[in-house]
Amino acid sequence: MTGHRDINCDLLVIGAGFSGMVAAARAASLGLKTVLAGNSGSLLFVSGLLDYLGVYPMDASATLDDPARGLARLKKDFPAHPYAVTGHERIIQSFEFVKEILGAGGLSYHLSPQKNLSVLTAMGTRKPSFMVPKTMIKGTSLFKERKKLLLIDIKGLQGFSARQVAAGLGNHLSEIRTLRVEIPNIRKAVPPIVLAGFFEDPEVQNAFVKQVLPFSGQVDIAGMPAVCGVNNSLGIQQKLEEMTGMDLFEIPGIPPSIPGLRMKNAFEKKLTDSGVRLLSNIHIKAPVFNGKKFTLIGETDSRELSIGAKGVILATGRFPGGGLHARRERIVETVFRLAVIQPVNRSLWHGLDFLTRQGHLINRAGIETDPFFRPLDERDRPVFQHLYAVGSILAHNDWTRLKSGSGVSQVSACAAVDAFYQSLGKGKP
Repeated sequence: MTGHRDINCDLLVIGAGFSGMVAAARAASLGLKTVLAGNSGSLLFVSGLLDYLGVYPMDASATLDDPARGLARLKKDFPAHPYAVTGHERIIQSFEFVKEILGAGGLSYHLSPQKNLSVLTAMGTRKPSFMVPKTMIKGTSLFKERKKLLLIDIKGLQGFSARQVAAGLGNHLSEIRTLRVEIPNIRKAVPPIVLAGFFEDPEVQNAFVKQVLPFSGQVDIAGMPAVCGVNNSLGIQQKLEEMTGMDLFEIPGIPPSIPGLRMKNAFEKKLTDSGVRLLSNIHIKAPVFNGKKFTLIGETDSRELSIGAKGVILATGRFPGGGLHARRERIVETVFRLAVIQPVNRSLWHGLDFLTRQGHLINRAGIETDPFFRPLDERDRPVFQHLYAVGSILAHNDWTRLKSGSGVSQVSACAAVDAFYQSLGKGKP
């Protein structure tokens, strides 16, 4: 391993998932010298749908139409929830910020003014979401207008079946037809990322259109897997609409996710253009605070970097991302060894019913913070003035049940960066 190389910055963001990307983008927008360290590959597992609050209470059998109404009750029931600290107005501001950042990176989103949108999934179910890629937006009107729908899948594409989507929909629409399209030179199973690359080829687009055209005038709208290119997805979708003469929308599928890859690319383009230093595939360890700044070691297979920062944002995620680690009897935070809010013993981590609507207590485990998202110690005091935690590592948020993961991630990231910015005496962001 080679020797140390020094990097100095205003803000070090540890973790390059969704919350880390948002935090780095927010910091760069405020003129802070920013370093983002981590692996952004986790974005390949996101759907591309950005949620506010889809279900509340957690055991509700129906989804929320208006997330703000659910928020009011959530704040009363869980005053320590991240949303209770930020409030509706700031949540909306974070959505607007992310929409702007992704747009600057070449990815267009539609932000709902107040209501959740109903997005058709590859299972034929409906998912409530608040901000949706524009390539999917036309599909959100299906259930209100009971349209005649054509579902399209592609021979060789793994993990997507038009018949499966149709079966999940049942009789919720007036008419559903299915079509399997064959793409030239595809003779075996291909992953979505390969097919998305093919769809950037005009010859492939022409072959697709030729097989879809016979349904023009017979259906109101067509849904297809989210493979309209990796780059310029909206432009490709609009071109296919023009060529077929019908409305078209993408349906999010299983990972690896093309909408997630598009988001990753858009973030990285914007961050690079903004001067953020990206340290990919690096392990951050050995944090030290000397009273004025943090010093941490960034380790790769071939070298070590010494990183000095005035502030640190912990966006390392939960168990899959390595931010939390479950030992035999307790859950630990892996970088700063922060206190983790968790059930008193392992037997309480999970309930007896795997699919319980109340969720499992382990999903609410995480880092407790003050209103500025600074982690607290056992005496409820900030561990460090300029250390912050954001995203899914935060306590009290069972985002899988609440359908609130991206909303909590982005609003906590923006709020933490804003708090750090103000603590430097730079005024209100």
